[in-house]
Amino acid sequence: MAYIGAVAPGYDPTRASVPQLDAERFSGDATTTAFTLTRQVVSPTDIDVIVENVTQEPTVAYSVNGYTLTFTGAPGSGTNNIYVIYRASAGSNYAFVPDGSITYAKLANNIKQFTVDAVTANGTGTTVELTEAPASANSIIVSVDGVIQTAPTNYTLSGSTITFTGTPDNGANVVVRHIGFRTTSTVTALQASSVTATEIADGTITATEIANGTITSAKMTATGVTAGTYGDAANLASVVVDAQGRITSATNVTLVTDPIPNILMLSGM
Repeated sequence: MAYIGAVAPGYDPTRASVPQLDAERFSGDATTTAFTLTRQVVSPTDIDVIVENVTQEPTVAYSVNGYTLTFTGAPGSGTNNIYVIYRASAGSNYAFVPDGSITYAKLANNIKQFTVDAVTANGTGTTVELTEAPASANSIIVSVDGVIQTAPTNYTLSGSTITFTGTPDNGANVVVRHIGFRTTSTVTALQASSVTATEIADGTITATEIANGTITSAKMTATGVTAGTYGDAANLASVVVDAQGRITSATNVTLVTDPIPNILMLSGM
């Protein structure tokens, strides 16, 4: 690709006298027009693109879409003859860590130390107090005299307390190894109103949950039935129940006396 000016060595942004923002190079082959960037780009003006020392015009010579830089014409062949400089535009450039690039050494000690709690059973106690609360019963390995225990068959977990379903023998070595990152300071809560009918499996909400107060009437859709008492000395209660056992209609039907003594008839019959 031609340019005006004296021939000069290819510009290397990594060796510039004034430190540049992150930059990377590509090699053209006179055929390829799309190149994959290491940073996500929102707008063509978020980067400077230079081919054979000629600055390319944004949106005219190239476009961007996420991690893809696409030229309107294929750059010529050359080794590292294309380079991209990332600008510090407001909030549009993000550095992403490649998959699998964070090693054990990069983790802080307060989250990478895998705690081991060891106690000697006394033959009567069924609980073990841990030094910290695991994320769940399945984020720890529990053994008694070397025999691995499983949850919830052999033990349950509540906070930082393990409760065995049976009593370990006197003198038994109980060892609890934490196998996950610490989660005592991180709690993931559902956003209000984020659980809809889509997230609830059919048939999973039973009368038990309703009876126990887990699901209150305030959380249930109105059926249109007016609260009140139905049926008395002068009225007969007429109730309609749907396939889910919900009362969808309740009305009073007036009782009237037939002219023939001791015979009652429903009004409307």
